Amino acid sequence: MRRRLRAPLLLLALCIGLGVLVQLQLRHERAAAHEPLTDIDPAGVHRFAVECRGCTPRRFERVAGHWQMRAPHDAPADEAAVARLLAIATAPVLRRHAAGALDPARIGLQPPQALLRLDDRELRFGATDAIDGDRYVDTGTAIVLVPEQYTALLFEPAEREIARAASTPAATP
Repeated sequence: MRRRLRAPLLLLALCIGLGVLVQLQLRHERAAAHEPLTDIDPAGVHRFAVECRGCTPRRFERVAGHWQMRAPHDAPADEAAVARLLAIATAPVLRRHAAGALDPARIGLQPPQALLRLDDRELRFGATDAIDGDRYVDTGTAIVLVPEQYTALLFEPAEREIARAASTPAATP
């Protein structure tokens, strides 16, 4: 009888061990979850502007539920491009520093390399961290680091944010 019970008991112990490992991994992932850059809901934003060094300033406004670029061109905006820009507001914060803990000039925040104005909030973007490549952001209350993959969109040309139908010339008959 011992031999008959050995395999099922071993299998049961293995299943319990795997269950414990899964629970530990889930707990670890929840603990590592990062807070968002702001508490702004991108769906609630009505207007925003992007400014950066070496770029043309861009302004956008939500009109009748659709995004319209107001500057440098007055044209319908590409909804996907706008959604990617608005996603910057919810980018994960990787590290946080107190407002006066870092020298703004040394991390590219004085003057900032880019500005993102979401309704009445302003985010100032500085240089990238030399080790990890994450970008410094001054939120007004703290200086944080967010992944560069979010903030690289701030430096795109305005033409990439115009809706394709508005940017393609009409075909001639």
